[in-house]
Amino acid sequence: QYVYQSALLPVPEVAITAALGLMAGICGKVWVIPKSGLNLYIVLVARSGIGKEAMHDGISDLITAALPFCPVAGNFADFTEYASGPALIKACVHNQCFVNVSGEIGHRFRAMADNKDPAMRTLRTQMTNLYTKSAPNSVSGGISYSNQDNNVEAVKGGAFSVLGETTPGTFYESLTPAMMEDGFMSRFCVIEYRGDRPDRNRAQIAHPPEKLVRQLAALMTHSDLSLAAGNNQMVTFSTGAAELLDAFYERCADGVRAAGDDEAKRQVWNRANLKALRVAALLAVGDNMSNPIVTVEQAQWAIGLIEYGNSTFLDRINAGEVGEGTDGGRESKVIGVCREFITPGAKMPKGLKNGEEMGKNGIVPRLYLQTRTQRVAAFEKHKLGAKAALDLAINTAIANGKLMEVKKDKLVEIYDFHGRAFRVLNLN
Repeated sequence: QYVYQSALLPVPEVAITAALGLMAGICGKVWVIPKSGLNLYIVLVARSGIGKEAMHDGISDLITAALPFCPVAGNFADFTEYASGPALIKACVHNQCFVNVSGEIGHRFRAMADNKDPAMRTLRTQMTNLYTKSAPNSVSGGISYSNQDNNVEAVKGGAFSVLGETTPGTFYESLTPAMMEDGFMSRFCVIEYRGDRPDRNRAQIAHPPEKLVRQLAALMTHSDLSLAAGNNQMVTFSTGAAELLDAFYERCADGVRAAGDDEAKRQVWNRANLKALRVAALLAVGDNMSNPIVTVEQAQWAIGLIEYGNSTFLDRINAGEVGEGTDGGRESKVIGVCREFITPGAKMPKGLKNGEEMGKNGIVPRLYLQTRTQRVAAFEKHKLGAKAALDLAINTAIANGKLMEVKKDKLVEIYDFHGRAFRVLNLN
């Protein structure tokens, strides 16, 4: 609530990601669920100019306000840009529970996707490993070199969390099939804000409320003392919450099975239940750190958050906007563009004098398809180029009975159109 009310441009998704990220940084190691800590990897995806900086500012303000009451408050959030896996492991050895807050994390993803940079490859590897190593008895890291001075110790039960923000184009285009296949992306909660720039907040809160600051400082102090003593506290689940989360586990399992060999879609559902469990547990700790019990409402909220993230990510996959895309994704994008063109009131491109009549009759010019797809990553980055990728997608849609090419003489005679065009047969 404070992050939202203190922002110049208040956006709920920005405030939610900031709050969850900070809670994971504070609580990730001390409070646990069976075989797991409560660390989170969160990416906020939104267009530029919507106020993503409130995520950084809100966390910084809260930590600064808590410092007089908890001198170690700054340990729980870190703004370092780690350049390699060993650098990250060394940080985790010295600080076993924190959230790394990253601006424009999409550029980091792009660097990690580039196999030419071995240091960034090691960073991705260690981030992948650390996500599942937050349970009390888990061990991660431990790197040996010929020069023993460079050796890196292992981390026992370290709770490393990630909170980053990025723009849609930078983020989705940076993702590669390898990131899907090795489980890297399945670890992230992707929360996308699709709205536009909000109205300015004319009643910004300058400082966090004292009650909030004292509660946060008490949580930090309890976490710090428990870390020093090596203590953990199990978060329990009410009967109703456990039933909801069990049912969600089955839905996630069905989602993985339904994805078949599509690794991009499989990773959306893989670990989705674990993410919901961790989010729900963090909510319970926030309500009662001494005896956290997940309620039905908290379980519902956590499941809803993960399902929202999954649905928006799947929309991007189906639209062919993730990484290099897939044949099915490119076909879906073409059909989506066709749907836009034939929808009454659609904006027609300049120079297409009979476009509205064509759209009314379910006919879409190839020129329109090319204009709308040539800058989409799945087409632009295709190894054969955007034009060839479009032709392949159109041919797939024709073969699947979704499009049919219209004879040129009919196009000229009826619409005075001299290019290629296709009749829409099936939009599903």
